[in-house]
Amino acid sequence: MSDYYEFQWPDPQKPKFVTRSLTVLRGRRKSKQKPPLVLRDAKLIELVEHCLYEVPRDCHAEAVGVSELKPGCILGRNLKVSGRISGSSEDEVNQCFVSYDGVYKARRGVGHADRRYRSSEVPANKDLAGTLDELVRLAWELHKVSEDEREAYALKAVRAAEDYGKPIDGRKVAAKARTLQAGELKDSTGRFNPGRIPLICFAGKNQIAARNQAVRSIGRHMSFREAVLEHYIECLHEICFEVSRSQEHRLRDEWLAKGPARTESKVLQEAQRLADAATRLRAITVRPLSRSFGRCADDLDEAASLLRKAAQERDGNEVTKAKLVIGKVYRAMVQLECHWRLEDVLMQVSILEDNRGSISGSQRRVWHEELCAVHLRLRSPDRLTGKLLEYGFKRKVLPRVLPRIILADASLMDEPAGKELKAMMAELKLACEPF
Repeated sequence: MSDYYEFQWPDPQKPKFVTRSLTVLRGRRKSKQKPPLVLRDAKLIELVEHCLYEVPRDCHAEAVGVSELKPGCILGRNLKVSGRISGSSEDEVNQCFVSYDGVYKARRGVGHADRRYRSSEVPANKDLAGTLDELVRLAWELHKVSEDEREAYALKAVRAAEDYGKPIDGRKVAAKARTLQAGELKDSTGRFNPGRIPLICFAGKNQIAARNQAVRSIGRHMSFREAVLEHYIECLHEICFEVSRSQEHRLRDEWLAKGPARTESKVLQEAQRLADAATRLRAITVRPLSRSFGRCADDLDEAASLLRKAAQERDGNEVTKAKLVIGKVYRAMVQLECHWRLEDVLMQVSILEDNRGSISGSQRRVWHEELCAVHLRLRSPDRLTGKLLEYGFKRKVLPRVLPRIILADASLMDEPAGKELKAMMAELKLACEPF
């Protein structure tokens, strides 16, 4: 048997549960510090063996009511503190762990990535992946639009490929080629064939994901735990994209349209798919996304119930009601997308602030444009459903988020040089908190 150990990247939909003993530090600030909590045989979700975990539901009897052990918190090992407190870090129970209230805070807390990687390659890869996802969405409607709109679609793909530069790495070359191919609306036989485009785009996204994994493996300055958290966050984002794409498909006129194809069995099949998606979302505990995932799961279950009623009573009005609920889920995913865009800006600002760097004019413009774009997206009616993002939501967060984005942008543009980063970080943290 080989002694070679192969690391398995964690998957939020397939958690690896382990049981171990550990010490959890309580209270990050000196004024709020409490005695460390020693847990024996706690149930945890393993992200990195021995040193990085997620807190699941039913972690431990003594975890109830402990803020540092809320489901979805991330625990990171700190051997330096372990040695100081217990004098030894060899025994598991003596190893001290710092708790982070969510995966984004943990990413900022466990270490910082290489500046070149963070500021150039990963953002470029994310931009191209985002464009490929947008091309998938637009491809569904290409058979309905005018010739001018089709040309605009093809131009979008060409420009995205050009903006990606002249890559050397084979996976990046393949991703660029797939992007250009997605802009070709006719297949090799010369026939207009947009149906093949989504598969082309997914292949391009897979190449980008493979490249990101390779860079994480070789990055000299990247903390391995941060690399794992970065991967974990991208998995969560992909889950959001999958939910968003599914609901977007259901919101279109063709989905369960009145006609002979809308049979009882088909309606019940769609109801089961919604219920299955709700079950998958509800199983994800990581903060802060679990809060939105839980509410979306409730909405998906409600939509499934309406479809079952529609099938039982042969009532098309219930299908219409289900689509209204599905619209809430779609808008929630749009809101989450804006959230992680703010988190990405916050991460970039925190890296620059930690390294005591100064903001270049070009970087200032990039952040300003991104904050303005997110602010506009959050306060504007959704293009697909025609409603404001929080229409029908019981819990409103945007009244607390939108002013903070404005203040973060004002800090960026108006604060004296050298003070804008701290002020901007403070406002961005408050903007991200309510989600």
